[in-house]
Amino acid sequence: MPNYENNSLIVDPLSADDIYEINTKDWITKSNAIIESQYKLSLQEQRILLITASKVQPSDEDFKPYKFRVSDLIDKIGASKKSSMYSYIREVVTGLQRKTLSYKKGTKTIVANWLVTSIYEDNEGTVILKFNPDLKEFFLHLKEKFTMYQLENVIQLNSVYSVRIYELLKQYESIRKRTFTLEEFREKLGIEPSKYKQYGHLKNKVITVAQQEIGEKTDIKFEFEETKKGRKVTGLIFRIESNLVENDIKKLKKPPQQLNFMEDLDREEIKDRLQALKVSKSKWDYILENYSPEQILRNIQYAEERVGSVNSIGGYTYNAIKNDYAASKPAPTKKKPIRQEMIPDYMQDIDKENDPEYQLKQYESMYKDGFENYLLKVYELKARLSDEAAEREVKNIIDSDYNKRTELGLKPRFIKEFDNKFIKNLYKEYIHTK
Repeated sequence: MPNYENNSLIVDPLSADDIYEINTKDWITKSNAIIESQYKLSLQEQRILLITASKVQPSDEDFKPYKFRVSDLIDKIGASKKSSMYSYIREVVTGLQRKTLSYKKGTKTIVANWLVTSIYEDNEGTVILKFNPDLKEFFLHLKEKFTMYQLENVIQLNSVYSVRIYELLKQYESIRKRTFTLEEFREKLGIEPSKYKQYGHLKNKVITVAQQEIGEKTDIKFEFEETKKGRKVTGLIFRIESNLVENDIKKLKKPPQQLNFMEDLDREEIKDRLQALKVSKSKWDYILENYSPEQILRNIQYAEERVGSVNSIGGYTYNAIKNDYAASKPAPTKKKPIRQEMIPDYMQDIDKENDPEYQLKQYESMYKDGFENYLLKVYELKARLSDEAAEREVKNIIDSDYNKRTELGLKPRFIKEFDNKFIKNLYKEYIHTK
């Protein structure tokens, strides 16, 4: 056991001079991987964790010691009448410090504690909390596959299952649909096999309670359908919608400007490239504030490669950034220089068409950001018309991919390659028909 009397172990946490004010308008940013991980917390432990997570700035290099007034924490999470608020907070934090989460990393299953340090300043009436540094990858410098929401959406939920369901559905808000097997759903929520064994109990005690709470108190709402084998319920399909009216959206406090990633980039260089592409100056700030640096840069490059072949390059560039053309369309491939005296012009394309390696490279270049990401992007775009149209388009792409890979002598993609449950289920259904 470490010796917590040793000052070298507590210098970092004790340097937390500033007290963090709890603001329910603060944003929580989490990797989707941690949302999907397996863990079980009490409602009060979850609330403490969420309050602490709301103070993490995604652009920070490391976690900081987060110092709170005990009275502020009690104000947000409530207190047991059986003990003083200081004893109660100590009890909740100690419980949280003992809890673990389990997540996959390649072939490894990693089990980690949420907190590594908690220090109580009795004279000040404060507590200092510090996250496990092994969890940095789930909170800091996230550039893709993350979910953001404001603390106010979860801190007022009165069921720990409602909090988990909110997070699991929030990350699919843009897709508007999420599917679980019943076993998978129970596992995600950390429900023991002996609890709510009958589906009717699970529906009444967990799902409908969450449906009402989330619909009344958060920025999303949902309906759900049951999938059955015979008369037995085997799965759930959630339909997710925004719960904000237009006026709410206008008043919504914006998240930190794209997680402050833009601070690390040369904004002037981006503006210069936008100017060269004849994008109106009135649109520059809008672009910088509303789209990630990665999306802006890949679409600037995408547009630059089309200068001369597009009539209105300024408007084209703006639309490319907004709709992320680069993520859903293959970039033009640069031809390798060939010695003209060795291969006549009329023979070059014929040779390439008969070259399996060249065909494979051409095909793989279509999905430079990954096949699954391409499917998700297509689904999101088509879902603006209807869920049915989006699902049909994704199935068509899966079918084309399967046939093309067969033509090129490649094995079909493995089901385990897909992380997104919705896409995985569509692919699984398709493979089972083959």
